[in-house]
Amino acid sequence: MEMWREYLEQFADREGNADAQIIVAAYHAADLFGLLSKTLDREEKDRTLIDQRINYFRDAARRAEIFDDCLVTATFTLYNHMNTLCRQFASGNLESEQLIRQIEQQVQLSTKGPDQIERAAAALRAVFPLLSLMTLILDHDGTMTRTIRQIEQRFASGASRAATAWEHLLNALYRTVEMMQLFDLLSDPELRDQVQQIATEFEEDDQPPELKLKLRNGFCRLFELGHLVTMHLDEILDPGRTG
Repeated sequence: MEMWREYLEQFADREGNADAQIIVAAYHAADLFGLLSKTLDREEKDRTLIDQRINYFRDAARRAEIFDDCLVTATFTLYNHMNTLCRQFASGNLESEQLIRQIEQQVQLSTKGPDQIERAAAALRAVFPLLSLMTLILDHDGTMTRTIRQIEQRFASGASRAATAWEHLLNALYRTVEMMQLFDLLSDPELRDQVQQIATEFEEDDQPPELKLKLRNGFCRLFELGHLVTMHLDEILDPGRTG
């Protein structure tokens, strides 16, 4: 809840500055997924890696000053923490672990360029398949598989149409938000009403045509969905829990 209050205060303080509000939401989302991976690491198998990635984010955030650098810091951190989370979810599944390694190799190749927006887009494009894999793993009885595949198809279609790094970034972000809605629902079906409320806000705030306002909408909803599931971890930690 302290993180939520800080997010609201910082967001309000930057009223009228879309760039600054994007970074507030993106940084808080990055922070949150680090917290989630740390919370799920009950046996502390990945604690050293998680702490390294959290500290890397904090150091990079202190150094980053311009918008592009801040965006790269946020998106790379989101990728790093999603990589850790996906390894936690896929532990022991050889096929899934191989897919994670393939994505790692793609990220290493696609993020070496000098253009910061292209690097940010590449990092966020790698977040989506990791979250998709985690969502499929949570979908034990296959009730959401068709919807998951539809979002994956929209991701691929959007990527094929994207002509700029900004368009790739927005496509990856929006599809990640859509997938995160399913992840929350599969984590705890009792979150349906709250997920629907966030989904409604996501749709309503998508009306302005300006790219930066769309990015702000996406990162805000990603943080809110991540915060929601982190606040209700019981079903992830103990999916067999009853009562």
